Amino acid sequence: MTVKQFFKGKAFKSIVVLLCVLLVSGILLSVCWGFLEVTDEERFNRKINAMYGGETVTAIEQDISQKNTSISNATIQNVWKIEEKKDYLVQAASRGYGGDITCWIAVSLNDDMNSVKGIRKVIKYAVGDSAELIGNIGEEVYAKFATEYADGKKFTYGDKNSDEYISTGATYTMGAICNCVNGSVEFVKAYASGVEIVDPLEGLAYTDKIDGETTTWSSENGVVTYNIVTKSNAQATPFTLTIKVAKENEVAVITEYTIVVNGSTSGYGEEMAEQANNLTGKKLADVEGYLADTDVGGALMTGATKSNTLCYKAAAFALANYDTCLSTPKGGN
Repeated sequence: MTVKQFFKGKAFKSIVVLLCVLLVSGILLSVCWGFLEVTDEERFNRKINAMYGGETVTAIEQDISQKNTSISNATIQNVWKIEEKKDYLVQAASRGYGGDITCWIAVSLNDDMNSVKGIRKVIKYAVGDSAELIGNIGEEVYAKFATEYADGKKFTYGDKNSDEYISTGATYTMGAICNCVNGSVEFVKAYASGVEIVDPLEGLAYTDKIDGETTTWSSENGVVTYNIVTKSNAQATPFTLTIKVAKENEVAVITEYTIVVNGSTSGYGEEMAEQANNLTGKKLADVEGYLADTDVGGALMTGATKSNTLCYKAAAFALANYDTCLSTPKGGN
């Protein structure tokens, strides 16, 4: 077949028709994509509207960049004012079993718009990698935050020692959701009324795993006695520790380290008691050395690595802040 015959043949005509169809289809798809493309703002608005049962509301983002956003073991990430409902919608995150749990909490205000009336709704917004069994927590549990809210109430559905504990098979996640709710309500109470929430550990070092609201310390004769409550650390629940620090040869040293409440998972009590013994006599440089090795197979990487980390972080806190805490007692006797 010659080239001239090819161009006159049915095969060439079929190819031309096919190319024309593809070209037209591509143009139409491009036009449709332009019309149908969903922007990030549209996706956000759809989620907001779904939060309010399909009702269209306006979310006005609030500037919280200068606020203390670490409250009740939760981090306040974003806040929007929903004027139609007299709500503040809060996005808060807290650590679950192995990843962050992020929730949206709609906090309702009274008509004066400067005091909290209740909780309208709580939903799961996002789940971090390795978070624990979020699907075990049904809608009826989320609904309890609204129906059981009372002024000053702290939700403890994830605390096995609480009368309100709810068995879900996802205890750490349940605790993280409660943290998100408790932190959001506390933040909105302060934000709406114009009160500043002061970080009780502001200016101190090694505070990332320390519960500043319940940790106290006192000093006498050059000895600082800390009563430290840690935050949770994945599987490890909060520890309560009594740590005494004094100076030896001008260097702060742990003279006593006692685990009052062991937050380790079942079966690691003896190991944690050994860690307490190991910390007596340690200086800050010693503790920092152990913590620095944690990510590269150091001595703290045992079957209770998360608990070990909490214990050593508490020790670092006590040692690093000795001089400051010696002159500024907090809540201790």
